[in-house]
Amino acid sequence: MHLVLTETDLSKLKPSTRADLLAYLFPTLHEQPTDNPLGLAWDDVVSLTPGQVEEFMAGCSEETKAGLRVIAEHGPSIHASLLAEAGIENYGHFQGRVTKRTRTVTGNKHAFLFSWDDWSSEENQGVGHYAVTDATYRSLRIFFELD
Repeated sequence: MHLVLTETDLSKLKPSTRADLLAYLFPTLHEQPTDNPLGLAWDDVVSLTPGQVEEFMAGCSEETKAGLRVIAEHGPSIHASLLAEAGIENYGHFQGRVTKRTRTVTGNKHAFLFSWDDWSSEENQGVGHYAVTDATYRSLRIFFELD
């Protein structure tokens, strides 16, 4: 079976549906950020579609949602201290909750939503950066209606 969608057809779809469809058809497009000034490792970091972000958010706390909103507003890479805007001070707890939920939503027991730099480096002094893929960043912005 063949299905033909014109640009007009695509424009009539909800943004999250359109993004899910494009992510399904082109899964390797923009898996990693095109700009990686921190030199972050992206092994096992997954990209979430808008539909997966909706599913993710349905099962997480308000604090976790608020933290992910900070990433949507300031990302795709943020200094973790920005999470204070969401009342998050325990970064390890936040990261653990996000990782557990990411693995549940994706079904991948090795998946991570974030990449991060070396927080123990002299430059970072115990607090570093979190980053998500470009696709996840777009999906978060769609969820929070920032675009």
